[in-house]
Amino acid sequence: MTIPNPAEAPLLLTDSEVHRRVEQLVGRATATRQLWIMFVDGDGRQAPVILPISDIPPRPEAPVIDNLAAVMAGMCADLTTDVGGGSVILTLERIGRDAVLAGDRQWADALREACVRTGADVRGIYLSTSGGIHRILSG
Repeated sequence: MTIPNPAEAPLLLTDSEVHRRVEQLVGRATATRQLWIMFVDGDGRQAPVILPISDIPPRPEAPVIDNLAAVMAGMCADLTTDVGGGSVILTLERIGRDAVLAGDRQWADALREACVRTGADVRGIYLSTSGGIHRILSG
């Protein structure tokens, strides 16, 4: 099922709903290496902004992570509602083995730490491979 406008899609209230949304919007990997950032408001509604970042390095680099952290923190602050703060869903995309590899874990750890450092709540970190979507870290 394709979601033409994520802001009009059902709310993302559970981990399984987040997983399904990543499957719908990112799907199986078609890019060599890419990072997808999706934003969710405090009510659980996905923001219409989906940020794909191409050609990320195989291992996380401090300047890249710092820039991503600043973007995520700013967007999450803007998505705060009466119910709660904004959050992010992160998906690493890469063609290759259908398993979470050491480099994938390094990226997930660096992204999680950046979010903790800036106060951006993480709803989940996922991996998209040729075989499908895998959860690396739950929200």
